[in-house]
Amino acid sequence: MDISFKGGNDNFKLRVTGIIMNGDSVLLDKHSVDNKYRLPGGRVSINESSEDAIKRELEEEIGVIFDIDSFVGITEEFYINYEGIKTHCINLYYKAKFSNPEEINKIEFDRLEDDHGTSVQHGFKWVKLSDLESINLVPKEIKKCIINNESNIHYIIHDIKYK
Repeated sequence: MDISFKGGNDNFKLRVTGIIMNGDSVLLDKHSVDNKYRLPGGRVSINESSEDAIKRELEEEIGVIFDIDSFVGITEEFYINYEGIKTHCINLYYKAKFSNPEEINKIEFDRLEDDHGTSVQHGFKWVKLSDLESINLVPKEIKKCIINNESNIHYIIHDIKYK
């Protein structure tokens, strides 16, 4: 069971996110519902460590096994999601690397995931760091951290509107 709940017109979720690099490129995921890019990841389950959650989520979404390199930081976001629901999201970021570097060739860039009975269409793409500023990545504040290879980040982000 995910650490996520809805109450009326409010939503809370605890997420984990992977920053996966390949040379000077980062792996992004473009969801079909809103045409915004995100880093791959998902919700933490009850009684699951965030490190186990990010490994599980990356394997479920991308189809290959990852190791955790390091914890990068946290964002706390308050926004209206694409369904019009006020959302409070705590997101834990990890740098991840391929357990077997040869598996980079096994990534399914267009992948349909069964997420607890709901089909989620992923569109993965390697994006060069030099092109990241022009990409509609959410939350936008994470771009600087990726470009500058920062760790120990903490952002509180208010009122991001998904349109």
